[in-house]
Amino acid sequence: MAKSDLVLGIDSSTQSTSAVIMGREDLVPLAEACVRYRDDPRLRSFGLTEEIPVLPSREPGEADQPAAIFLAALDALFEDLPRELLGRLGAVNLSAQQHGQIWLSERGAEAIHDLRRAGFGSRGRLAERIAPGLADGRAPIWMSADTALEAAELRRAAGGAAAMTELSGSDSPLRFTGAVTLRRARRFPRLYGRTTHIHLISSFLAAVLCGDPDTPIDWGGASGTSLMDWSGRKWAPRLLSAVSAGLEGGVAGLESRLPRLVHPLTIVGGIAAYFSERYGMPGDCAVVAGSGDNPQSKVLAEGSLLSLGTSFVLMTEGRTPHLCANAMYDGLGRPFLFGCRTNGALVLEALRRAHGLARDDFATSDAALEAFPPGSVLRLFQPERESFPASGPLDIGIRADFPGDYAGAVDAALGLMVLASEPFGSVGAGLTVTGGVASSRVMLRRIATLWGTRALPVAEAGAAAGAAIAAACALVAERERGEIARRGRMGATKPGIAIEPDADLVEACRKPGGYLERLEALFIEATGTRPAEASASI
Repeated sequence: MAKSDLVLGIDSSTQSTSAVIMGREDLVPLAEACVRYRDDPRLRSFGLTEEIPVLPSREPGEADQPAAIFLAALDALFEDLPRELLGRLGAVNLSAQQHGQIWLSERGAEAIHDLRRAGFGSRGRLAERIAPGLADGRAPIWMSADTALEAAELRRAAGGAAAMTELSGSDSPLRFTGAVTLRRARRFPRLYGRTTHIHLISSFLAAVLCGDPDTPIDWGGASGTSLMDWSGRKWAPRLLSAVSAGLEGGVAGLESRLPRLVHPLTIVGGIAAYFSERYGMPGDCAVVAGSGDNPQSKVLAEGSLLSLGTSFVLMTEGRTPHLCANAMYDGLGRPFLFGCRTNGALVLEALRRAHGLARDDFATSDAALEAFPPGSVLRLFQPERESFPASGPLDIGIRADFPGDYAGAVDAALGLMVLASEPFGSVGAGLTVTGGVASSRVMLRRIATLWGTRALPVAEAGAAAGAAIAAACALVAERERGEIARRGRMGATKPGIAIEPDADLVEACRKPGGYLERLEALFIEATGTRPAEASASI
C-alpha cells in the first residue's frame, strides 16, 4: 500500500460539509462523504431550521450560523470517511463558503494550538474543545445584508465606487467580510475587544487542521473581504484604516487580528496530532492554505464556470476588476471575475415548498421546465436582497401554478445573470456548469439557450473536488501544476454530454422584443436601473 498517495478536499458550505478523497496522480475520486447540517442527527442541537440554514436574526439583514457547527461537522465528516484511506493522505485542502468569518479569543487560540499536542486526540471533540474559546458563537456568513452604512464608509474611504473596485476588486458589497466586521465590532465592542484572531471560515478550519491559530488567509478568500489590495495581494492600509476607525486598538489592533496573506497553494503546516490519533491521518500529511468555495469551484474549469449552488455564481476569465463584477483569485492562484446571485437554489427550494412539494422534488421541477419553453413566462421572484444585478427583494410578473411559477423564476434568475454579466465579457465558446441541478438536462438546455453557447455539465464535482485537485498541485513543483490541474479536471469532474444551444430558441430569447429584452424592461421598471449598470455593491 503506497503511503501519501491520496489527497483530500473538504468543502464547508452553507448547508453541509462534504469531502472527496482522490488519487494523488490520477485524481480519480475514491471516497466521498457529506454531512448535511439540517438532516444529520449529530448536528441537530445547533438549531438550524428547515426553511433557511441560519440562526434567527437579531436585526433585518443579519445572517449568522453557529460557529461551532463547522467544527462538529468536521469531526462527523472524518468519522464517515474510510480510515484506511485517511491513513494514506499526502495533503488536505479546504474550501469554505465565501465571506464567512470566525472571531477567536486567546483561549480559543490556545485550544487550537493544543490540537498539536500528543495524547490529546481522545480528550473531547473539536466543538467541545474550541467552542468555549470563540469570542463570538455566531459566525456571520455571505447572506449578511445589514451593512449598507458600513459598506458605504469603505467605498467613500477608497474614493468612490470606481476607486474601490480598482483597489479591492469589488465595489464594497454588503456581504463582504470587511463591512460585516465593522458593523459587528461597533455593535458588540466587548466581543471585538476579546477577539485575538479574525479568521475566514476556510482559514479557521485550516488552522484547526494544522493546530496553528496564526494560519494565513489565501488571496482568493481575502478578495472577498473588501480589505485586500487586489493587484498587490496585501492588506490595503486605506481600507484597514476605514474599518478600524473608532475601534479598540485602531489600525494596529485590526492588523494584529488579521492573518497574513499567502498564495492559495501554500502549505501552512502538517496535520495536527488530534487528527492523526483520532482518525489515523499520517503525521506528515500537509495542510494547504485553502480558499473560498468560489475560488475552489473555479479550479474545475479552464474557461467560464456557472455554479448552481445555494447561490448561483458565474465565473469568467478576467484580469481587470470591473464595477459590475467581483475580482478574485482561484484555488490555483489564477485571477478571474465573478458575479454572485444570492437568490439561487434556496429560492427554488422555497418555491417547491410554497406549492406543497418536497424541497428536493427535482422530478416535478424538471417537468415544469419541460412544460414551458425558455423565456415563455415573465416572472421575477427574488425574496432576498440581490447583488447580481444589485436590487432589493422583488416579486413581480405572472403568478401561476407551480410549473409556470418555477419556469419563470428559473429563467429570470439565469436571464438576469446573462444581462448583468454583459459589461465584463462573454463566457466564450462554452460554459462549464456545476452544482446540484447541473445533472438536469432540461436545466442545461435553458442555460445553453439563455447564454447562446454550449453547456458542459460536471455534475459529479464541486468545491471539494476543486480543493482536492489544488491539494495535489500544492505537492508538486510550479511547472507541473498546469498538467496536474488538467488531469484533475478530466479525472475528477466526469464531464457529461455537452448541450448545444438550439438556434431557434436562442433567437426567441435574444431578438428585439424577445425574452431577455422584456426581462430587462421588467427589471428597469422595478428598480430604475439596467441590469448591466447595477453595480455589485449589494
